[in-house]
Amino acid sequence: MDPRERCIRCFEHEQLDRVPLNFKCRPEPLSSLMGALGVESLERLLRVLGVDFRGTGPVLAGGFAPPEHAKPASEWVYGPTYVLGRVGEYELRVNIWGVETIWAPDHTYTYTYYRHPLQRTPVDEYSWPYVDEEKTFDVASRARKLYADYCLVAGVEHLWENAWQLTGFNEAMKMMYRDPAIFEKILDHLHRIRMEEAKVLCDAGVDVIYDGDDVGMQKGMMMSPGAWRRFLKPRYAELVDLCNKRGAYFMFHSDGWIEPIIPDLIEIGVDILDPVQPECMNPYKLKEAYGDLLTLHGTVSVQTTLLFSTPNEVEKLVLERIALLGPTGFVLSPTHNIQPGTPLENILAVYRAARKARKGSGKV
Repeated sequence: MDPRERCIRCFEHEQLDRVPLNFKCRPEPLSSLMGALGVESLERLLRVLGVDFRGTGPVLAGGFAPPEHAKPASEWVYGPTYVLGRVGEYELRVNIWGVETIWAPDHTYTYTYYRHPLQRTPVDEYSWPYVDEEKTFDVASRARKLYADYCLVAGVEHLWENAWQLTGFNEAMKMMYRDPAIFEKILDHLHRIRMEEAKVLCDAGVDVIYDGDDVGMQKGMMMSPGAWRRFLKPRYAELVDLCNKRGAYFMFHSDGWIEPIIPDLIEIGVDILDPVQPECMNPYKLKEAYGDLLTLHGTVSVQTTLLFSTPNEVEKLVLERIALLGPTGFVLSPTHNIQPGTPLENILAVYRAARKARKGSGKV
């Protein structure tokens, strides 16, 4: 099977030749890994590891206009991001949403939130970004042609995460109860953007629409399941329905513990659940409860397993995951971006063990 067929058969819970593989990594370990394997491009690395997925995404325009002195940042957070200056030892950046962040020196993707635009600007006066449909379709179509044999994934803007970044987390939590009409207005603007992104991406031939909207914490949810069902579920349902009707699968990502809403995700048509963080939820129990209704994606912890296990322990865990969660309806992947300081031997052990497992049986 080619990777695209393998993944589609996996999502459909059909027979396949092996468990599909995915890969997510921060720049520091990525660079070290490429050097250790002697490869010069990410694409070559993905081929060496046997990864079945490739990515693309939407293009936003409009929104916050940076001052003339601002320079494009090397890393983006939720859309194009610009360097404004410094706050002490930290670099001050702002993205297309007008959300300001400060970044730690000498570390990639290490930042905290500094200012939130809707604390200073009324919702009705805020300048929302919009989807550049022509560029989005062009980028996604070219990716579809380039990765014709791979499962193509594209993310859309987050609903809850973008909302609280615009307002501030504490303010968003309070707004749900003190001023729900304003909060719903913010969600409606974001929902419109997400729907437009998904339409164009689906029309360009993307296989999976990905929504990385964290609502879980290590031991609980950020909000009550009731609040999630009131504010977020109806909008998720419309987005999932649009994607499914246009021929794309839907992957819902949330770190942490989200067990109360998994039946809701199934009800609205979510196909793939990511990352099934094992510190928070038992992947084997989820497989037993929902394995015929969901494809589980992830389960190899970047928080514990990859950082602190031995290569032999990693390999044993991967073979166990494949044996108990496969042979279909399961994608093996790190639970998030592999972090700096992760032993390269542990990363390689994941994909070495996956190669050893024959047809998802877990046998060596």
